[in-house]
Amino acid sequence: MLATAASFSSSLRESKAASQPLLRLNTHNEFHIAIFADLHYGEEEDGWGITQDVNSTRVMNEILGFEDPDFVILNGDLITGENTLLWNSTKYLDVVVKPLVEHNVRWSSAYGNHDSQYNLSREALFKEEDKYSLSYTQHSPTRIPGVTNYYLPLYAQEEDCDGTPIAILWFFDSQGGGEFQAPAGSENIPNWVEPSVAAWFLTEQATLKKKWGKSLPSLAFVHIPPTAFLTVQNNILPKAGEESTHFPGLNDDVPLAAEGDGTQDVPFMQALVDTPGLHSVYSGHDHGDAWCANWPSVAGVNHSGNTPHLCFCKHTGYGGYGNWYRGSRNLKLSFGKEMDVETWVRMENGNIVQRVSLNETYGTDVYPLQDGENSFVEVEMYSIVDEDEPSFQDILS
Repeated sequence: MLATAASFSSSLRESKAASQPLLRLNTHNEFHIAIFADLHYGEEEDGWGITQDVNSTRVMNEILGFEDPDFVILNGDLITGENTLLWNSTKYLDVVVKPLVEHNVRWSSAYGNHDSQYNLSREALFKEEDKYSLSYTQHSPTRIPGVTNYYLPLYAQEEDCDGTPIAILWFFDSQGGGEFQAPAGSENIPNWVEPSVAAWFLTEQATLKKKWGKSLPSLAFVHIPPTAFLTVQNNILPKAGEESTHFPGLNDDVPLAAEGDGTQDVPFMQALVDTPGLHSVYSGHDHGDAWCANWPSVAGVNHSGNTPHLCFCKHTGYGGYGNWYRGSRNLKLSFGKEMDVETWVRMENGNIVQRVSLNETYGTDVYPLQDGENSFVEVEMYSIVDEDEPSFQDILS
């Protein structure tokens, strides 16, 4: 009988997860993740936004074809909710995941600040996503702020598995945006991972350690970057528009927009560095940044524990601000005595840039400058002419 993901955490809401196959390493004993961040479907849906969405789908299909990943993570701002209508806002989720369904690839999400707006409800978005058997997105525990605070265990191949996971994928809801059907014109949801979520995270870790007898290596995914990212940019990276040979990647969003005001996410950052085996943290939100770095010294955080790597995803969608070339950050997890993580950015034209190993020498090794902008070969863009313009229903079909 095929093992399933049946409620490994008592805090997760009952859903179809009980009947889903476990996430396992592939036949190469690796696990390949493609991250699609800041897709921003649903902008200006009567005009240029349709062309944007068509091109976003093209990018996803191209990268899925190039990479053939084992798993996809949608790391926030799936939809630009302030531009959608009440009757169709959550239906854009069907457009977003159509390439994943067609490629038969499993996925999970961490929602972003544009996924909560007057006509778009995070709860309704989760309900729509939960209809798909390929979706591994889980709902936050009761009374925890945000919707997408959860974890997924990763296992060895069945013949090599003793029932204990080999790694954990953690997902956090950095919130932000506007309350569903609240008075328009206000960003009234806190845009940080709240202390109660950090407390849940630490409690859940203790439960898992007791259950499995050890702390497991892990990765974390959250849409809005914790303040540690801003500290790196302010104190370690070169000025705007310049790459670091030690931390290569696009660095054009300066200053980047981190969680809260630099203090509200301190409990979350403390929980991250207090997590044994947490390898790296991945964020989107800032479309013009795509670098990886090492955890810096952050005001208010005790750094006597772990120091994970920090990585920006790559702006994948044609919605949202910025004209940088699109792509996807990819991760290859491999397991020997420890979990090793190799990462690269696959550009929409097929180029691979910034391929590095996030290991103990990252930050001292020297890498070529590859922001993906200077050596880009133009790709054919899909354009919708007025007389031929499809409707929203055409895009869904």
